[in-house]
Amino acid sequence: MSRPKADVTPADRIGFWKKLWGTPQRMTQDATDLAFEEFQDEFVPRHMHKAFLKTFGAPKAKFNNRFFSDDAVYQNWNTRLEQLAPGEQGKAEVIVIYGSTERLEAHLLHGELRRSLRDVIMDDWHPACAIIRTSRATLYLFVESKMRGCLIKTVKHQRDAEPTEEPDDIE
Repeated sequence: MSRPKADVTPADRIGFWKKLWGTPQRMTQDATDLAFEEFQDEFVPRHMHKAFLKTFGAPKAKFNNRFFSDDAVYQNWNTRLEQLAPGEQGKAEVIVIYGSTERLEAHLLHGELRRSLRDVIMDDWHPACAIIRTSRATLYLFVESKMRGCLIKTVKHQRDAEPTEEPDDIE
């Protein structure tokens, strides 16, 4: 019987992220599972969740349109995060998830919105998904082998959708 790989995330990613984002934090297995469930709930149609989980960790897996929601849009590598979340400035929190047939592995990154999609995923040699949180929106990103870009779904936060009224001070 073969021994499972110690790390699911490709080895060259940690050093690459460290240069651009600061030191990445490896997430616990429970936190990774919760992040992957959130990604699936937002990005993958409900009837495809089981098939997506099975396919995501498989080597050389091929995905097609039925795995993704209709409002996911293709973006090239050079697209900056600030272009995907217009009017935003400041910081982003990124969770990048890689999978194998045995388990999922995620890393948490903190950095600037001036980074590009290539700075999040690096390349399209390995399938990956990511959740990018900004102050106004959450971006769900997916890349598969030889995609030459990635699919992105943007979900704006509710507080930006409708203005809130400040309560009057009562004396």
